[in-house]
Amino acid sequence: MNDNGGTQGASTVLIVDDDEEIRHVLRVLCETEGMAVVAEAANGVEAWALAEQHNPEFVILDYMLPGLNGEGTAAMIREIAPESKIVAFSAILDKQPDWADAYLNKERITELMPLLRTFIR
Repeated sequence: MNDNGGTQGASTVLIVDDDEEIRHVLRVLCETEGMAVVAEAANGVEAWALAEQHNPEFVILDYMLPGLNGEGTAAMIREIAPESKIVAFSAILDKQPDWADAYLNKERITELMPLLRTFIR
């Protein structure tokens, strides 16, 4: 059973970034497009627990996180929420990493919604 917190029909998103301002901008972008941000996390351990709780359709995942990086976080999320599409969202990566379904450089944040829409059926 997928409990998406009463967000019938809306795509659900978990935002993972250690920068609160970035999380806020991503939330506004997603909500403006009618997506439901089910949770935000500042690190990989929080992200894992929230992914287990919410089973989001999308995880926007920063690579450089305190403690557990994006790659390690993605591996843990795949174990508990294998259907989630993981978007690596990074200022330092210059191509899509193996652990992500998609990749977006932070400088190209305006391209996030078109990218997410490619996964929505």
